[in-house]
Amino acid sequence: MAARASKPRETDPATQLRELKAGLAHGLARGYALRGEERYFRDRALDAIKERAAEDGLELRMHDGEDPDFALTRLLDDLGGGGLFAARQLVVARNVEEELAKVDRESSPLTRAIEAFLAADAGPVVVSAASLRADHAVVKAVTAAGGFVLASRRLWDSPPPWASADPRRAELVLWLGERARELGARLSPDQAVYVAAAKGNDLYALEGELKKLRDAPAGSVLQELVAFESASSPWSVAESLAAGDLARGLNGVEALFRAGFEERDGRRQVEAPALAQILLGSLHGAVRRGLAVAEGVAAGRSPEDAARDAGIAGAPAIVQRELARAQSRGAEEWRRMLEDLADLERRSKSTAGVEVDDFALLAVRWRAPTTKRRER
Repeated sequence: MAARASKPRETDPATQLRELKAGLAHGLARGYALRGEERYFRDRALDAIKERAAEDGLELRMHDGEDPDFALTRLLDDLGGGGLFAARQLVVARNVEEELAKVDRESSPLTRAIEAFLAADAGPVVVSAASLRADHAVVKAVTAAGGFVLASRRLWDSPPPWASADPRRAELVLWLGERARELGARLSPDQAVYVAAAKGNDLYALEGELKKLRDAPAGSVLQELVAFESASSPWSVAESLAAGDLARGLNGVEALFRAGFEERDGRRQVEAPALAQILLGSLHGAVRRGLAVAEGVAAGRSPEDAARDAGIAGAPAIVQRELARAQSRGAEEWRRMLEDLADLERRSKSTAGVEVDDFALLAVRWRAPTTKRRER
């Protein structure tokens, strides 16, 4: 039987942005669909499109669903009002996810208007929306019209499982080096690793740091210019705690409750009660998977079968890492950890609540045996 061809990986958003800009050098396409959770690349793509439209003398018609003055009727008018002698326009629709959603399983009025606009070649149209799906009718219409679709996901802040483990090869670090060269800032690969770790996966904040480095006096110390204030994700903190990594767990808990974390919609969650609930949920998942593997192995199943039954899936490197963590403790210890979480869950719903110190104590209690102090 012939081997099934592997699906090609999607080009990273920084490369897609370069391709979009290269196309603009030859003129505007009929349509652009800027989709995905990373707003930075969508915004930079839109700026480049608007700049080319201004060079071509097009009239800009800007509509933003988050603008208090947004009116769908005006957007529909711009999409449907291209008369014979009307000025050529660039119509932009941002943050219009709700208006693009189906109505009674039928395409929305905005979707139909964009499809008709593209079919009539009435002028360039740009749709920029974080949750716009790749199979949405608007994306298909842009593609059919020979337009450009930008998929703007978050950059990987650590090397992917199939690549080198060298942190200097992480997408975020590579992007930092490239953007530093574009801005005229001097930044070595090792320094880029530090800046990414210090500021986290916030491209706007990172770009601000690069401009600060570019304008700093000669001989300035990087660590003095770029303060370490990166937030941690609840999921990475949960992994460190469940693995018994005391140092990483304590640092992650502190960073999470100090700086919060950026959610998929770009908003930063900083409320301690909300962070506690998200972290508790992540911990429950990690501990339950560890217990399921330990119980499965104790019952005679192979570690791989036990991991599959526990719902551990993904790239081989990810599966092996989680499997190794699950096998690092016995079933009884995983059960005690679940009891610890149940206690924190009850306290989180009481008037006392749960704070950062509670998770710090949990990190100490759960530390791996090799890091525990020897009994005197």
